[in-house]
Amino acid sequence: MSATVYVGLGSNQGDREAQLVSALEALSRIDAVAVLRCSSLFESAPVGPPQPRYLNAVVALECGLPPQRLLCILKQIEKDMGRRLDGPRWGPRPIDLDILLWEGEVVADPNLQVPHLELHKRRFALEPLAELAPEAEHPVLGMSVVELLAQLAPQDVQRCPATQWPETLSPVIES
Repeated sequence: MSATVYVGLGSNQGDREAQLVSALEALSRIDAVAVLRCSSLFESAPVGPPQPRYLNAVVALECGLPPQRLLCILKQIEKDMGRRLDGPRWGPRPIDLDILLWEGEVVADPNLQVPHLELHKRRFALEPLAELAPEAEHPVLGMSVVELLAQLAPQDVQRCPATQWPETLSPVIES
């Protein structure tokens, strides 16, 4: 049985947009996963130690895998793209892939928390998620994405133009 899953993408090292495009291409090659749509790109101030600004997006996936299996694949994509695990917490990275929401699922285990534990606090995740699924409900807080966004304090996040990233909200052609 498949479900709609929303994955957040972020990059603040190298060619940030190219990193996001590479991650999107890797997502499109996963068996039992189809990329449905992509949000716009958003640039945001980093959370954590001083570092370059992030470029962020959210993709909607149709996923037939269990949550822990998808997490393992996302971690392998990050590793393949040069993410190192020995850096500081919330440090700079070429790619960051996070499962934000999983339609109809709450996952609470030591390696995976869905919905993402910080989702309701992070405009850089909520803004692009609101483009794709404004009425999606946070299953723990019982609020829609737009309701969460409306109660969030201003943060340094702004939509930015894309040169390589797929056009906003358009279906993604699988490779």
